[in-house]
Amino acid sequence: MKTAGWWTAIGIAAAALGCSASADDTALTDVPRDVRDGDGGGEVVGCVDYDHDGYGRGCDRGPDCDDTDAAHHDDCSDCPTTHAPGCRCSSGESFACYDGPPGTEGVGVCAGGTRSCVMGIVAEECVGQVLPTTPDTVCNDQDDDCDGDLDEALAGPCGICDPSCESEGPTTPSPTDPGSSGLTPVPPPDTGVMLGTEDIHAGYLYAANDPEGTVSKLDLETGAEVARYRVGLTGSGQDSPSRTAVDLYGNAYVASRAHVSSMNQGSVTKMAGDQRFCVDRNGNTVIDTSTGPTPLPLGTDECVLWTVNVGSPGGTPRGLAIDPGDPEFAPEGWVWVGLWSEMRAVKIDPDDGSVISSAALNVNPYGLAADRIGGIWVSGRGPSPGYLQRFDSRTGAADPPVQFGGAAGGCSAEPYGITVDRENRPWAACWIGDDACAARYDPRTGTWFSVRLGRPGWGGRGIAAGEDGTIWMSLHYNWGNGAMARWNMEDGSGLTVWDIAGVIPVGIGLDELGHVWTVNQSTSNVTRLTLATMTFEQFPVGPNPYTYSDFTGYQTRRLVPRGFWTRDYERCDLNPSDHWGLISWDVTVPAGAAKVTISAKSAATVAELDGATPVRLALVPPDSATGSADIEAAFAAAGVPTYRYLRVTVILEGDAVSGASPIFRSVHVRWLCTLMG
Repeated sequence: MKTAGWWTAIGIAAAALGCSASADDTALTDVPRDVRDGDGGGEVVGCVDYDHDGYGRGCDRGPDCDDTDAAHHDDCSDCPTTHAPGCRCSSGESFACYDGPPGTEGVGVCAGGTRSCVMGIVAEECVGQVLPTTPDTVCNDQDDDCDGDLDEALAGPCGICDPSCESEGPTTPSPTDPGSSGLTPVPPPDTGVMLGTEDIHAGYLYAANDPEGTVSKLDLETGAEVARYRVGLTGSGQDSPSRTAVDLYGNAYVASRAHVSSMNQGSVTKMAGDQRFCVDRNGNTVIDTSTGPTPLPLGTDECVLWTVNVGSPGGTPRGLAIDPGDPEFAPEGWVWVGLWSEMRAVKIDPDDGSVISSAALNVNPYGLAADRIGGIWVSGRGPSPGYLQRFDSRTGAADPPVQFGGAAGGCSAEPYGITVDRENRPWAACWIGDDACAARYDPRTGTWFSVRLGRPGWGGRGIAAGEDGTIWMSLHYNWGNGAMARWNMEDGSGLTVWDIAGVIPVGIGLDELGHVWTVNQSTSNVTRLTLATMTFEQFPVGPNPYTYSDFTGYQTRRLVPRGFWTRDYERCDLNPSDHWGLISWDVTVPAGAAKVTISAKSAATVAELDGATPVRLALVPPDSATGSADIEAAFAAAGVPTYRYLRVTVILEGDAVSGASPIFRSVHVRWLCTLMG
């Protein structure tokens, strides 16, 4: 929007001086030719006569065609072309005129007029002209300041001419927003966010302390234990927690086996990765949670979100993995639990732990690992001699099991920990009896490849795949010592083994900060290798931790390049007719499989948003990259009611082949409130 008219200030200044200006006021002669007689329009008070010849704008003698030259008032040299007020003319003549700023005539409402010849002189008044008005008139569907834009000064913050509309205005996302995960700033001069790992500094390692019935939460940057949670049904060693996994929101899960207690009922517990996911259950307006190695009593930690029974008594939950999920209904990933005695895997809802479906298996699942093409691989330690088996996480259909190790020269002992490399090939560590061996199965060719570490009597436990094409394995000798090993996933080259201070490293995991971690059962600690400096460090956890699954979430984050942004909105709620309005967005999506999904949940309270039903508002493509949607209409079409609170989630998915990322620049949520007369 333009500022006040350029002629207004000049007119007011001149009016203040009136005809009293002296000949010494040379500044008054520096007036542009097009305003020498105040031709710019605007209200004139008194006579404006710069050259003191008695002629000028508003003067009794009449206008002056050049108010900087006392020798000329009706015979200026440019009168034949300018036809300025005061120029001589012939009766009946008229001239086109426009006193507004250059470039505004014919734009918006602005239009030229006509000056008539009155008593042989061109009149001051430009009859019929329409000049710019500032600020732009509110909500008349016209461009009143003639800058090419309609109604810039709209009523309210919504940007639409509806005084009942309310909004916080457009929001530009940032990786530091409370609802951001897996995002990084877009390089300037652009604004917004794209996929990145800038927020991994807030990531954690989750180690299950088997005999204590707890889980230790360690900061990946500092190694400090920032919380310890009681889990399972009793929060004691009877629950025997073991495998942990981390979803794409950073929330963690632990499977408690309960196989050594008379209770014998296994369970899964969910823990919040960030306090924004914790729930103030006692209503004291603060989150009551552990902040160090001392756990709160079972059921009182508000960052322990839920615990559910999984399987029948004796079912023994062991394997645990997160699949790529569904951008609309489970963007954080679906949770899968392998039930050892029941020879099946169950899919549970990350919101409440309810069982959604199950997959029948031919093996006893000891470990689970997801691939990038919708499959879950199972490490089956039973029946003998041990098998790998894959099932489809979307349909539950299982492929025939494959005997572990393959032909002669492969690993002959039973499989233990399991991972999947970037080519969707499963690797399993081989337990004691085969000089610390690991084997890879290629489902495309039906062939096996094995790597032997040359340490007779040693056994492989945990195993993890790096995005750089390396495979890592934890190993130890019988029931003592400890080491970690690394090799190339294609041919086993670059094999290196490091002895570590941790004893019985049952699990191994990676993170995006360049660390390799082992969870050490006998020494009740974790070992961290920082690859940049090849420095080994030890950090304490709870007693005798027993975890060798994806305890940092690195394997899950490798499955799909996905980032999240979430924000809660609150609308008016005083009248039944109050409702949500439009949501608009600005994104860019590269070619390929990349996409942006925008969804929302609505609930009567903030606490109820977690369990509310999500409704998709946009999917780009095919929806427009700079579009809008009616929130109420989308919820109505889905058969979902709306309430006072709305949680908007924007999910960015990159192209897995090219690595290209979408860009998310802004989102604008509006709501309408009944205006009471």
